[in-house]
Amino acid sequence: VSDDGHSAQMQIMVNPSSSEKQRQTVLNEIRDVTLNETKGTNLSVTFYGDPVLTESARSFMISDLIRLIPLVTLVVLITLFFSFRTLDGTLLPLISVLMGTIQACGLMALCHITFTIVSSVIPVALIACGSAYGIHMLTHYYIALENVPKPITRESHREAVFQGIKEVFVPVLLAGLTTIAGFLSLVTSPIGPLHSFAIFTACGITFSLVLALTFIPALLIVKPLNKVGYKSKHMEKITNKVKAKIAAHTGTGSDPELGGQVASYNIYRALCGTKPRLYAFCLLIVLFSGIGLKRLVVDTALLNYFPANSKLRTDISYVDKRFAGTNSMYLVVKSDKKGGMTNPEILKSVDNLQNYISEKYDGVGKVVSFTTFIKRMNQVMHIPESAESYAAKAAAADSSGATIDSFGPVDTFDTVDSFDTAPVDSFDSGSSSAAAPVPSDYVDPNIAYADKLARPMTVQDGLNMLSDAYAEAGGTHATIDGIVAVLEQKLNYNGSAYYEIPYDTAKYPAATREELSDLVSQYLQLLAGSESLKRFADNPLSPSAIKVQVQLRSHSTEETGKMIKGITGYAKRNFPAGYSLEITGPAEMEYTMTDMVISSQIASLVFSLACVFVIIAFSFKSIGAGLLGSLPLAFAIILNYMTMGFGGINLDLVTSIIASVAVGVGIDYTIHFLESYRAERAVCDDLDVVAKRTFRKSGNGIITNALAVGLGFLVLYFSKFAVLRYIGILVAIVMFTSSALAMTVIPGILTNYDPKFMRPKTEKK
Repeated sequence: VSDDGHSAQMQIMVNPSSSEKQRQTVLNEIRDVTLNETKGTNLSVTFYGDPVLTESARSFMISDLIRLIPLVTLVVLITLFFSFRTLDGTLLPLISVLMGTIQACGLMALCHITFTIVSSVIPVALIACGSAYGIHMLTHYYIALENVPKPITRESHREAVFQGIKEVFVPVLLAGLTTIAGFLSLVTSPIGPLHSFAIFTACGITFSLVLALTFIPALLIVKPLNKVGYKSKHMEKITNKVKAKIAAHTGTGSDPELGGQVASYNIYRALCGTKPRLYAFCLLIVLFSGIGLKRLVVDTALLNYFPANSKLRTDISYVDKRFAGTNSMYLVVKSDKKGGMTNPEILKSVDNLQNYISEKYDGVGKVVSFTTFIKRMNQVMHIPESAESYAAKAAAADSSGATIDSFGPVDTFDTVDSFDTAPVDSFDSGSSSAAAPVPSDYVDPNIAYADKLARPMTVQDGLNMLSDAYAEAGGTHATIDGIVAVLEQKLNYNGSAYYEIPYDTAKYPAATREELSDLVSQYLQLLAGSESLKRFADNPLSPSAIKVQVQLRSHSTEETGKMIKGITGYAKRNFPAGYSLEITGPAEMEYTMTDMVISSQIASLVFSLACVFVIIAFSFKSIGAGLLGSLPLAFAIILNYMTMGFGGINLDLVTSIIASVAVGVGIDYTIHFLESYRAERAVCDDLDVVAKRTFRKSGNGIITNALAVGLGFLVLYFSKFAVLRYIGILVAIVMFTSSALAMTVIPGILTNYDPKFMRPKTEKK
């Protein structure tokens, strides 16, 4: 029951071995029964837990797939139309990428791969990324078509198609291979869902690459000659007006060497046109990225995948505020021998650990463990009797020579709350855990408690006791509940002074702590029929492992990590020899994923960047070329982390794929620029002219590609998952920054240093 008394909570345990379908069936039946029972009342019902989380995730994924796939298709279609302004330039890349996406998703179905939150990104990613190869194919086709003499014949058109393939084949193939390598780098991650995303995205990219180099040229060849190069006159007029306005605004006219890439070239000249500008630009990138990287937080809480205003989040927030919390962590304390957990030494240490957790960490709602049962049992067995009852027992003991035992009235045991307990008469007096002889000098403290309760108290005595209780409860920081608790312990009201682990031999009929261990064993025999106890001990009579359940109101893996380190350190300092501590549970699992995300991110980045370096270095036969090709990608990745840091976006299981996307797709722009620059450098020694011609040849394809991919991923902003909205925004930013860096840093280095691997072969000799 909640503190305000307005809410009650019911916990239903679902068989962990049941399938997802079975759990959903149970949830549906429970929901139907509950809603029917509360129908027509003023009661509201909230459902939460793993089955509800799974149900919400499934619903969100289906909704996203239905809405986002048509939306990303429309965005890519519009981008292609405004870029090429031709029917084949608009439809052919889109058709080929849709075919590749269908093939990849069909392959997933054949392999019986389940869609997860991560793999639900695959269709959007493939439609956005896979269009790049068709875009570059058509860009070079149209450039080759401009050089065909008019009128165009079937043979000359065929030659233009093959000329476009010849110019673009190597860069498109290299771009495809590096993109595939970028996605496959996620296979190195220990996180399972990333594996299916990596493999089937790479398959889809492969299909799109093959279709771009075969299917698109085949359709271009059979195209009617009267439709070759046809453009919408209306769109041509609009485009010319826009170009004229840009030229007038920037003060630049048309340059035959640049074509329509005057603005791009001017941006490059402004940022990296000279060595000082190049150095300053790179230094600013590193500086701001370093500041943002320090603010980056790694948090893998699954709850953060859902929007804060979603029903799932609001329901969980409601429960967290009013009850002990919806998150949990389990501490398993183990002994190296059977029955070792009845030792008062370890039980006292575990009890102190519970108090340490409750007092130190604000996010803890409740801590329950095996020791809670022992303490409650100890309390019930030491409720004071009346003074007359003790006097009668003393007289009987004098006549028989026995000693008064310390157990209070066992018929009050049924007051134990929150636990299932066996009847007291289940105690087996013939057990091997026989009670140790009571020391001859032992005096039951409950006799003094009973006498104090029975004796009239003066006003002064009451004031003194109240003053002492006030001081012990914290003085000026004391609360009413705290003062009452201290008073109850002083008077042993309802056995409050004995709500503890039997540890002090002076308070119990035992000479040593080993004998107190026998007392604990007797308590366990009384509790042997408790189903609740079985959840906290591996053996109800002779446990060698016990469990501590920590209920958390917080879902932050950062806070969980601090708690785990604190608990582990406390156990190492305070647990006796022969005992160990293991931490598990949902909260610990999410925290463990944090380390896995970091390690997998590093591994995938190293693998993908290494693949990019090797492919470019092999293609250009130069280590310098490999390093140059990797530089814009490295900048794009750290700029992505900077954006996440400044934007308060966590690095988690899903957002960790962005770096691989940045490498896999961002390398396309670098490769196309380098290949075009090498081709122009082979026929011209004027580096400025070479740069201008490179911008003219590859600039439009790079910009169109970046817009198609960036805007395609940006449709994820309309996802129901908060984390996928971040993916859409971040990938769009990465595409724009990586394309911009390929068209600024790369030409800046090439024109300022004229590296040997770019020079013509005769000049190298």
